[in-house]
Amino acid sequence: MDILTHTLSGIAVGTVVLNFSNRGLVDKLKITLISGFAAALPDIDAISLWSKFDSTIGAFFNLSQSGKEIYSAKLWYSHHAFFHSAFAGVLFSLILALIIYGIEKIFKKSKNGNLIKSIKNNKLLLIGFVVAYLIHLFEDMPTPASTWGGVNFFWPLKSYIGGTGDIWWWNNYDIFLIVVSIIIINLIFSLIKNQFIRLNIKRITIAVFVLGFVFVFIQIKNRDYDFSYSQHTKQYQKYEDKSKEIQKEILGEKLYKIMEKMDNKMKVYF
Repeated sequence: MDILTHTLSGIAVGTVVLNFSNRGLVDKLKITLISGFAAALPDIDAISLWSKFDSTIGAFFNLSQSGKEIYSAKLWYSHHAFFHSAFAGVLFSLILALIIYGIEKIFKKSKNGNLIKSIKNNKLLLIGFVVAYLIHLFEDMPTPASTWGGVNFFWPLKSYIGGTGDIWWWNNYDIFLIVVSIIIINLIFSLIKNQFIRLNIKRITIAVFVLGFVFVFIQIKNRDYDFSYSQHTKQYQKYEDKSKEIQKEILGEKLYKIMEKMDNKMKVYF
Protein backbone atom coordinates (compact mmCIF):
# COMPACT_ATOMS: atom_id res chain seq x y z
CA MET A 1 0.00 0.00 0.00
CA ASP A 2 1.12 3.59 -0.58
CA ILE A 3 3.11 5.57 1.99
CA LEU A 4 0.49 8.33 2.27
CA THR A 5 -2.30 5.97 3.34
CA HIS A 6 0.11 4.20 5.70
CA THR A 7 1.04 7.49 7.36
CA LEU A 8 -2.55 8.67 7.67
CA SER A 9 -3.52 5.29 9.16
CA GLY A 10 -0.96 5.95 11.89
CA ILE A 11 -2.43 9.40 12.47
CA ALA A 12 -5.86 7.73 12.76
CA VAL A 13 -4.38 5.57 15.53
CA GLY A 14 -3.12 8.75 17.18
CA THR A 15 -6.61 10.32 17.14
CA VAL A 16 -7.75 7.45 19.35
CA VAL A 17 -4.79 7.24 21.71
CA LEU A 18 -4.66 11.00 22.38
CA ASN A 19 -8.05 10.81 24.11
CA PHE A 20 -6.53 8.66 26.85
CA SER A 21 -4.14 11.50 27.73
CA ASN A 22 -4.95 14.03 30.44
CA ARG A 23 -2.16 16.32 29.29
CA GLY A 24 -2.23 19.40 27.11
CA LEU A 25 -2.50 19.95 23.37
CA VAL A 26 1.26 19.70 22.75
CA ASP A 27 1.48 16.19 24.24
CA LYS A 28 -1.59 15.07 22.29
CA LEU A 29 -0.07 16.47 19.11
CA LYS A 30 3.12 14.51 19.84
CA ILE A 31 1.13 11.29 20.16
CA THR A 32 -0.60 11.91 16.82
CA LEU A 33 2.54 12.87 14.89
CA ILE A 34 4.67 10.07 16.35
CA SER A 35 1.95 7.58 15.44
CA GLY A 36 1.97 8.89 11.86
CA PHE A 37 5.76 8.62 11.75
CA ALA A 38 5.65 5.05 13.11
CA ALA A 39 3.18 3.98 10.42
CA ALA A 40 5.53 5.26 7.70
CA LEU A 41 8.72 3.88 9.28
CA PRO A 42 8.59 0.23 8.04
CA ASP A 43 9.12 1.43 4.47
CA ILE A 44 12.57 2.73 5.41
CA ASP A 45 13.73 -0.61 3.96
CA ALA A 46 12.83 0.73 0.51
CA ILE A 47 15.89 2.99 0.76
CA SER A 48 17.74 0.39 -1.31
CA LEU A 49 15.88 1.81 -4.34
CA TRP A 50 17.50 5.22 -3.75
CA SER A 51 19.56 6.13 -6.82
CA LYS A 52 22.68 6.75 -4.70
CA PHE A 53 22.29 3.72 -2.45
CA ASP A 54 25.04 1.66 -4.11
CA SER A 55 27.63 4.45 -3.95
CA THR A 56 26.84 5.40 -0.34
CA ILE A 57 25.27 2.82 1.97
CA GLY A 58 26.11 -0.11 -0.28
CA ALA A 59 29.75 0.96 -0.53
CA PHE A 60 30.02 1.67 3.22
CA PHE A 61 28.83 -1.82 4.15
CA ASN A 62 30.62 -3.40 1.17
CA LEU A 63 27.41 -5.04 -0.03
CA SER A 64 27.84 -7.50 -2.88
CA GLN A 65 24.36 -6.91 -4.32
CA SER A 66 22.95 -3.75 -5.83
CA GLY A 67 20.16 -1.82 -4.14
CA LYS A 68 17.59 -3.05 -6.65
CA GLU A 69 18.62 -6.66 -6.05
CA ILE A 70 18.47 -6.16 -2.29
CA TYR A 71 15.00 -4.62 -2.51
CA SER A 72 13.50 -7.66 -4.24
CA ALA A 73 15.49 -10.27 -2.32
CA LYS A 74 14.64 -11.98 0.98
CA LEU A 75 17.61 -10.76 3.00
CA TRP A 76 16.85 -9.56 6.52
CA TYR A 77 17.33 -5.96 5.35
CA SER A 78 15.31 -6.35 2.13
CA HIS A 79 11.86 -4.82 1.66
CA HIS A 80 9.07 -6.57 3.64
CA ALA A 81 11.63 -8.35 5.86
CA PHE A 82 12.93 -7.27 9.31
CA PHE A 83 11.50 -3.76 9.12
CA HIS A 84 8.09 -5.25 8.35
CA SER A 85 8.02 -7.34 11.53
CA ALA A 86 6.35 -7.01 14.92
CA PHE A 87 9.79 -7.38 16.52
CA ALA A 88 11.02 -4.26 14.71
CA GLY A 89 7.98 -2.30 15.91
CA VAL A 90 8.69 -3.18 19.54
CA LEU A 91 12.45 -2.61 19.14
CA PHE A 92 12.01 0.85 17.61
CA SER A 93 9.54 1.80 20.34
CA LEU A 94 12.19 0.92 22.93
CA ILE A 95 14.75 2.98 21.01
CA LEU A 96 12.27 5.86 21.03
CA ALA A 97 11.84 5.41 24.79
CA LEU A 98 15.62 5.68 25.23
CA ILE A 99 15.75 8.82 23.09
CA ILE A 100 12.96 10.44 25.10
CA TYR A 101 14.64 9.51 28.36
CA GLY A 102 17.95 10.92 27.13
CA ILE A 103 16.33 14.19 26.05
CA GLU A 104 14.58 14.49 29.40
CA LYS A 105 17.86 13.99 31.23
CA ILE A 106 19.81 16.43 29.05
CA PHE A 107 17.28 19.22 29.49
CA LYS A 108 16.58 18.17 33.08
CA LYS A 109 12.85 18.14 32.45
CA SER A 110 12.35 14.63 33.73
CA LYS A 111 10.93 14.00 37.17
CA ASN A 112 11.49 10.31 36.59
CA GLY A 113 14.32 8.67 38.44
CA ASN A 114 14.96 5.94 35.90
CA LEU A 115 14.14 4.63 32.44
CA ILE A 116 11.23 2.46 33.62
CA LYS A 117 9.47 5.45 35.17
CA SER A 118 10.09 7.44 31.99
CA ILE A 119 8.51 4.66 29.89
CA LYS A 120 5.47 4.60 32.18
CA ASN A 121 5.20 8.38 31.92
CA ASN A 122 5.27 8.21 28.10
CA LYS A 123 3.35 4.95 27.71
CA LEU A 124 0.56 6.41 25.56
CA LEU A 125 3.01 7.80 23.02
CA LEU A 126 4.81 4.43 22.89
CA ILE A 127 1.53 2.50 22.59
CA GLY A 128 0.51 4.73 19.70
CA PHE A 129 3.88 4.10 18.06
CA VAL A 130 3.65 0.29 18.26
CA VAL A 131 0.00 0.07 17.16
CA ALA A 132 0.59 2.42 14.22
CA TYR A 133 3.69 0.46 13.19
CA LEU A 134 1.69 -2.78 13.19
CA ILE A 135 -1.13 -1.19 11.19
CA HIS A 136 1.35 -0.66 8.35
CA LEU A 137 2.23 -4.37 8.33
CA PHE A 138 -1.42 -5.43 8.26
CA GLU A 139 -2.13 -3.02 5.40
CA ASP A 140 0.67 -4.56 3.31
CA MET A 141 -0.61 -8.12 3.67
CA PRO A 142 -3.43 -7.83 1.05
CA THR A 143 -1.00 -6.59 -1.64
CA PRO A 144 0.57 -8.99 -4.20
CA ALA A 145 3.16 -11.55 -3.07
CA SER A 146 5.73 -10.38 -5.63
CA THR A 147 9.23 -11.65 -4.78
CA TRP A 148 8.62 -11.77 -1.01
CA GLY A 149 5.36 -13.66 -0.52
CA GLY A 150 3.95 -11.21 2.01
CA VAL A 151 5.61 -9.60 5.02
CA ASN A 152 8.04 -11.20 7.47
CA PHE A 153 5.72 -10.40 10.40
CA PHE A 154 7.22 -12.96 12.81
CA TRP A 155 10.90 -12.20 12.09
CA PRO A 156 13.39 -13.80 12.89
CA LEU A 157 11.26 -16.72 11.66
CA LYS A 158 11.58 -17.03 7.89
CA SER A 159 7.86 -17.34 7.14
CA TYR A 160 6.12 -14.53 5.25
CA ILE A 161 2.44 -13.70 5.74
CA GLY A 162 0.00 -12.18 3.26
CA GLY A 163 0.73 -11.45 -0.37
CA THR A 164 -2.88 -12.29 -1.19
CA GLY A 165 -3.25 -9.78 -4.03
CA ASP A 166 -6.68 -8.59 -2.88
CA ILE A 167 -5.62 -5.03 -3.70
CA TRP A 168 -3.09 -3.39 -5.98
CA TRP A 169 0.00 -1.60 -4.65
CA TRP A 170 -1.28 1.92 -5.30
CA ASN A 171 -4.36 4.05 -6.11
CA ASN A 172 -6.60 2.55 -3.43
CA TYR A 173 -8.46 5.84 -3.19
CA ASP A 174 -11.48 4.33 -1.42
CA ILE A 175 -9.29 3.11 1.45
CA PHE A 176 -7.52 6.48 1.61
CA LEU A 177 -10.87 8.29 1.92
CA ILE A 178 -12.06 5.96 4.69
CA VAL A 179 -8.87 6.58 6.68
CA VAL A 180 -9.20 10.36 6.21
CA SER A 181 -12.81 10.13 7.38
CA ILE A 182 -11.71 8.32 10.57
CA ILE A 183 -9.24 11.11 11.32
CA ILE A 184 -11.75 13.92 10.70
CA ILE A 185 -14.57 12.32 12.71
CA ASN A 186 -12.32 11.48 15.65
CA LEU A 187 -10.78 14.96 15.71
CA ILE A 188 -14.24 16.53 15.69
CA PHE A 189 -15.32 14.40 18.64
CA SER A 190 -12.08 15.22 20.46
CA LEU A 191 -12.61 18.96 19.92
CA ILE A 192 -16.21 18.99 21.14
CA LYS A 193 -15.31 16.90 24.17
CA ASN A 194 -17.43 18.07 27.10
CA GLN A 195 -18.24 21.31 25.28
CA PHE A 196 -21.92 20.64 24.70
CA ILE A 197 -22.79 17.23 26.11
CA ARG A 198 -20.82 14.74 28.15
CA LEU A 199 -19.56 12.00 25.86
CA ASN A 200 -17.33 9.00 26.42
CA ILE A 201 -14.82 10.14 23.81
CA LYS A 202 -12.53 7.19 24.40
CA ARG A 203 -15.19 4.65 23.47
CA ILE A 204 -16.53 6.74 20.60
CA THR A 205 -13.14 7.21 18.93
CA ILE A 206 -12.28 3.54 19.37
CA ALA A 207 -15.64 2.63 17.80
CA VAL A 208 -15.06 5.02 14.87
CA PHE A 209 -11.59 3.57 14.30
CA VAL A 210 -12.75 -0.06 14.45
CA LEU A 211 -15.79 0.61 12.26
CA GLY A 212 -13.63 2.45 9.75
CA PHE A 213 -11.19 -0.41 9.42
CA VAL A 214 -14.07 -2.88 9.14
CA PHE A 215 -15.13 -0.86 6.09
CA VAL A 216 -11.53 -0.98 4.83
CA PHE A 217 -11.53 -4.78 5.21
CA ILE A 218 -14.84 -5.01 3.32
CA GLN A 219 -13.48 -2.85 0.50
CA ILE A 220 -10.33 -4.96 0.31
CA LYS A 221 -12.30 -8.20 0.09
CA ASN A 222 -14.77 -6.91 -2.49
CA ARG A 223 -12.44 -5.88 -5.29
CA ASP A 224 -13.73 -8.85 -7.28
CA TYR A 225 -10.41 -9.10 -9.11
CA ASP A 226 -7.25 -11.10 -8.40
CA PHE A 227 -4.12 -8.91 -8.37
CA SER A 228 -1.90 -11.68 -7.06
CA TYR A 229 1.37 -12.61 -8.74
CA SER A 230 4.69 -14.03 -7.59
CA GLN A 231 8.22 -12.92 -8.50
CA HIS A 232 7.92 -10.27 -11.25
CA THR A 233 5.06 -9.71 -13.67
CA LYS A 234 4.80 -8.52 -17.26
CA GLN A 235 1.19 -7.51 -16.63
CA TYR A 236 2.03 -4.63 -14.27
CA GLN A 237 0.31 -1.98 -16.40
CA LYS A 238 -2.74 -4.21 -16.86
CA TYR A 239 -3.10 -4.53 -13.08
CA GLU A 240 -2.56 -0.79 -12.63
CA ASP A 241 -5.27 0.05 -15.17
CA LYS A 242 -7.68 -2.47 -13.66
CA SER A 243 -7.15 -1.03 -10.18
CA LYS A 244 -8.04 2.44 -11.44
CA GLU A 245 -11.05 1.05 -13.30
CA ILE A 246 -12.30 -0.48 -10.04
CA GLN A 247 -11.80 2.83 -8.26
CA LYS A 248 -13.87 4.62 -10.86
CA GLU A 249 -16.69 2.13 -10.32
CA ILE A 250 -16.53 2.54 -6.53
CA LEU A 251 -16.18 6.34 -6.33
CA GLY A 252 -18.10 7.45 -9.36
CA GLU A 253 -16.79 9.60 -12.21
CA LYS A 254 -16.60 12.98 -10.40
CA LEU A 255 -14.91 11.84 -7.19
CA TYR A 256 -12.59 9.55 -9.12
CA LYS A 257 -11.39 12.44 -11.30
CA ILE A 258 -10.66 14.54 -8.18
CA MET A 259 -8.65 11.71 -6.64
CA GLU A 260 -6.83 10.97 -9.91
CA LYS A 261 -5.90 14.63 -10.26
CA MET A 262 -4.54 14.59 -6.71
CA ASP A 263 -2.66 11.36 -7.48
CA ASN A 264 -1.02 12.86 -10.56
CA LYS A 265 0.24 15.80 -8.51
CA MET A 266 1.78 13.62 -5.82
CA LYS A 267 5.52 13.05 -6.01
CA VAL A 268 5.22 9.76 -4.13
CA TYR A 269 3.36 6.62 -5.21
CA PHE A 270 -0.31 7.06 -4.35
